[in-house]
Amino acid sequence: MRYGVVQIVDGEPGRGIEFAQSTAVAVEELGFDSYWAPDHVVFFDEFESEYPHSDDGTFGFKQDQGLLEPLMVLQAAAAVTSRIRLGTSVEVITERHPVERAKHVTTLDHFSGGRVDYGVGIGWNREEYAAVGVPWERRGARADEYIQVMKALWTQHRATFEGEFVSFRDVVAFPKPVQDPHPPVLVGGISKGAIRRAARFGEGWYGWKMTPDELRDALALLDSELEAAGRDRDDFRIVLGMPHWGDTDDLAPYLEQVEALGVDEFVLGLSIPRRDTRQFLEKYAAELPLGSDAAV
Repeated sequence: MRYGVVQIVDGEPGRGIEFAQSTAVAVEELGFDSYWAPDHVVFFDEFESEYPHSDDGTFGFKQDQGLLEPLMVLQAAAAVTSRIRLGTSVEVITERHPVERAKHVTTLDHFSGGRVDYGVGIGWNREEYAAVGVPWERRGARADEYIQVMKALWTQHRATFEGEFVSFRDVVAFPKPVQDPHPPVLVGGISKGAIRRAARFGEGWYGWKMTPDELRDALALLDSELEAAGRDRDDFRIVLGMPHWGDTDDLAPYLEQVEALGVDEFVLGLSIPRRDTRQFLEKYAAELPLGSDAAV
């Protein structure tokens, strides 16, 4: 099982480009396999929408906290690393136009030497959709189509697509991505719709904050959906992420269980301090079976 780190880069003092780059360098040198950036365009002081990954439905960001744009964070990380994969964890794909976003992802794929994993989801925040002017209704169908639009632009010599939300003909979209045929699309989300979307349109599924029993049920559904799509897990990645604070001793039994269920990569959502970043990550690196080239 591979291991990655996702961190918040919010632009607060000491948590800008230097922080993103120093963390990415430490992640690579310590033997982790990937570095991930989360996504939201805007937040609000109060939400009617319920966050699906907390017990009470509340979202735990601080007042006046935000996120820097994920592909730009990953570009900063790409500039100072050479080995680790760089991923979005996960981007709300429906909140950007896919023709333009396909070019952004292609650019990062070129500047990183083909190291991009494009994690996508449909989000949970109705208020955010309203702010960016995208209808909340049919967001699942929109996401399905946007994934197909981007793949058409990445792979077709002259790209043509006719859909409900996007249509174009004979588009000249160059350069194509470095990765062949395109950067892997990892569909995030724990709902039945997200799992079905992953099986139909993704190169992998990215789950978040699940117990082993919840993961087992989700993977059973995924296997069924993959079979319906004429696929199986042999050509498909299983990524699981989880926020973590405190003692690393509690990780070992959990990681053993999820690896046995077929997780290919585990992503730690860490609240990384701006000071002593490397020492903080060394604690985790010492407890995890990372690559043999780690410089701990």
